[in-house]
Amino acid sequence: MTAVRPKVIIADTTSGLPAAFEAVFAPYGGVDSVIPAGSKVYVKPNAVHFSPGTYTDAAVVDAMLGWLRDHGYQRLALMENSTHGVATRLVFAATGYDRIARRHGAEPVYLDEGRTVPYALEGEESPIRIPRRLFDTFIDPARQPGSFYLSLPKLKTHSMATVTLGVKGQQAFPIDADRMHLHNHETLHLRLARLYRMVQPDFCIIEGVTATFNGHVPPRTLLAESSAPLNVLIGGCDTVAVDAVGARVLGYSVEEIEHLRLVAEWGLGVGRLDEIEIIGDLGRFQTRYPYAILRRFRPDVRIVEGRERACVEGCKGNTECLLEILSNDYPSHGGFSIVFGKGFEDADLDGLPGDILVVGPCAVGEQGAELRRRYPGRRIVEVNAHNDLRGIMTALTSLMGVRPLDMVPLSRWRTLMVLAQARLRGLNSRLPPLLGR
Repeated sequence: MTAVRPKVIIADTTSGLPAAFEAVFAPYGGVDSVIPAGSKVYVKPNAVHFSPGTYTDAAVVDAMLGWLRDHGYQRLALMENSTHGVATRLVFAATGYDRIARRHGAEPVYLDEGRTVPYALEGEESPIRIPRRLFDTFIDPARQPGSFYLSLPKLKTHSMATVTLGVKGQQAFPIDADRMHLHNHETLHLRLARLYRMVQPDFCIIEGVTATFNGHVPPRTLLAESSAPLNVLIGGCDTVAVDAVGARVLGYSVEEIEHLRLVAEWGLGVGRLDEIEIIGDLGRFQTRYPYAILRRFRPDVRIVEGRERACVEGCKGNTECLLEILSNDYPSHGGFSIVFGKGFEDADLDGLPGDILVVGPCAVGEQGAELRRRYPGRRIVEVNAHNDLRGIMTALTSLMGVRPLDMVPLSRWRTLMVLAQARLRGLNSRLPPLLGR
């Protein structure tokens, strides 16, 4: 018996988003054949941050919720858990997602607020903490039917994972403190695959009205050269297959993206393009969009990375991403040094200017004490954890003279009010000191 090939639809958006949504669902018999009547539809955009180009286009989120309501789906929710060091409720306020949800009567579900439960990922010794709401709705074997998970990621490259699409979207589900310790060169992709095995979307639509590249959070002032209008939606029931097509639109094969290769190998979806029924013109996408950041930093910041290793999936990648944003988007100053990685020679640490930021357990363990001995009059700031975005942001904003509060594209009063609401509802995201330190 010939296996049924999963369908992935590439729909053009230039004739309007409602028509594109119809085109995505038409090969399945229409949306009524995909989403059971009476379902509560949980739409999960990519709202990793409020920086322009990083989140699912607000116009697409708005149109999707309106289109679902026009098709009779009255029970709607908009859910997400944003990146480390920022509250999801704040991202919703800054992107306009909160107003969009209210307009369509959708429940905003802030997954970084409220109760959590432990969950043991297969292959890991220590359980992670995930939102109780997520567990009760999509994971608990005893859960009641009637909930539908619609993933709506942004078409983006990623400086650490090559792409960030539907499969990687499950990285949002552990609380931010539990996303850190496996965020390195050895285990990041394996962790992403395990999270996808925990829970998969029922349907995935990649928003490719514009594609974002040069990392997943390019500086606002560099966005014009780090994005391109593609005017497509890419959708289907098999998120792995959708991601395989989305990766190809960005110029990459599944074999180049370890977490996609793993989930396909584990039988969680189809990753081979020749085993996917692609409806639409894939051949018109011929550009390979870079996933590495541009690395445009202040020239007066000295970076020393280990000769043996410096993980772009962790200490190197996150530090340089934040450094690029602070160097380009905000009035800031340099005159300091950054050390990360492992495997240093004595000469590497000679003549370091200014205060010194040491990032990650490798660098702190190998050189922290030596740097304090060699530079006794300097401020030595240590971030002694993998992928500690809160710690890195706290250190860099302090060293560069930027207040985290000034990075939020809202008034100070609105920012503080939103964060107060989040804390009252049990915020578990770890935020940097808003006024700096």
